[in-house]
Amino acid sequence: MADEIQQPAKKRRKTEKTGSDLDDKLESKKQSAKKSGKDVNSRNDLKEKMRETFKVELPSDFFDFWDFCKNLKDGNPCDALKESLGLQLAGPYDILSGSFDDVKESDMISYHLHYRYYYDPPEFLTVIRGDDKTGFHVGYYRDDPRVLPVFVASNQAEKGCEFSVLGENLFAAINKFIADFMKTSSGKSKQKSLKTLQTSLVSEAKKLKYNLETSTSAIKARNKTVVSKTFHKAGIVVPVINEVGYRPLTMTDGELEKILKQITEGKNEKDQEKASEDLQEIMTLVQFANDECDYGMGLELGLDLFCFGSERFHNAILQLMPLAYRLLSRDTFAEIVEVHINNRTRASLSQLPS
Repeated sequence: MADEIQQPAKKRRKTEKTGSDLDDKLESKKQSAKKSGKDVNSRNDLKEKMRETFKVELPSDFFDFWDFCKNLKDGNPCDALKESLGLQLAGPYDILSGSFDDVKESDMISYHLHYRYYYDPPEFLTVIRGDDKTGFHVGYYRDDPRVLPVFVASNQAEKGCEFSVLGENLFAAINKFIADFMKTSSGKSKQKSLKTLQTSLVSEAKKLKYNLETSTSAIKARNKTVVSKTFHKAGIVVPVINEVGYRPLTMTDGELEKILKQITEGKNEKDQEKASEDLQEIMTLVQFANDECDYGMGLELGLDLFCFGSERFHNAILQLMPLAYRLLSRDTFAEIVEVHINNRTRASLSQLPS
């Protein structure tokens, strides 16, 4: 009889315990959801802050790569790759690190100049810097300031204007960098540490479902829309509808480069004047092209002059590029090139106080 009375009590205690467990699980889920929501809001806030500061949107891999570097070196994520690869997070990452927290905008020229190297066109935004001697740096390249980047590329400023595509996200770019770096690194210990880093990076990329290929289907598709490679080889894309939007220059890249060299390096004044006349003729053709809505021609010529690098063409660049960008509704790029050209030979790449 006693057993018959005790049995419901056991069931009741079991039910009470189960109910308590459910409450704990529900509370845990609530806390988890609350935390997750906070993280989402935090990232959205950071994205908005980046957009307000640099006038472009940073992709998800920018923030995911920051988290990866925080796991490597929580105290100073910007230096997480410095010892192993000689790379440092820079540009917009200096906002995330808090380096600009106590800097007044009135104390600097522009965020657009922060680690904008000599040959960086407005389409490019540096996020990782390397060897100061060669000016190696990595960043996002986008065709339009209103859309996300089309790929990640690198440039060595001391060697010139050409860019190399590294992939469509930072994980792919650094994975390629590590693979190339390992080919020139000696010592078993160094090789082992690099392999460990690469394994960790690849694992994180796969978990987040990032493509680690250097040339993806998206990059290949974009390349098919390139109207001109330009001197920097990353190419430009402009809207072309019913064959209106772009017309090619009336000469090859080689012929244009020869004219520009003749202007800057010509041995006699007569040859320089002839070359200057040839350049002026092309600029006149650009005016006709703009009148007929072929805005890509002016952008191509402006970028070629920009990439050639001589300060002698800075005035011509300011005539061509800002106008081309504004005609293409890429006003942010116009703003960038104007502040860059006017401060292209500044002493420091950083906008942080020295």
